[in-house]
Amino acid sequence: MDDFDLYRLFKTLHVISIVILGGGFVMEALAGILVSRAKTVLEVRAYAHLIYISENYVSLIAALAIVVFGYLTANFGDLDLGSTWLLLGQILFYAIAVLAIVFLRPAANQLHQLAQTSPDGPVTQELSAQLQKPVAAIVGAVTSVMFAFVIYLMVVKPAW
Repeated sequence: MDDFDLYRLFKTLHVISIVILGGGFVMEALAGILVSRAKTVLEVRAYAHLIYISENYVSLIAALAIVVFGYLTANFGDLDLGSTWLLLGQILFYAIAVLAIVFLRPAANQLHQLAQTSPDGPVTQELSAQLQKPVAAIVGAVTSVMFAFVIYLMVVKPAW
């Protein structure tokens, strides 16, 4: 394969990884909305499990793939990593990763653990208190907006 073919391969894998990460964001957002409306512990368990899978498996693998294939794409496409749009995209992406590691993943793991140990029946007070904490919802919304802006930067490549 020549360099052009490798560039196209890595760019395709990079875009696929972005779609997978975005799908994880959407799955978490939908499950987050639905879990807040859950009436039974079984419902909370199901939604908490989806969020747990997204945070611990889907998002983690997709984020790592984005980094690897993004830098390979930049290398084979002769892109300057110091370009303003690319530098800003990298900073925002790593900020999203930090927010996910510090806030979203622990909240997902805590909700999952609490849902697994709660007895069947109506939502318990402990689960209800956990669901009413706004931090995960706020950070999730912020990271989603940041992610959309990173995608904008990567597609438009503004010349600032």
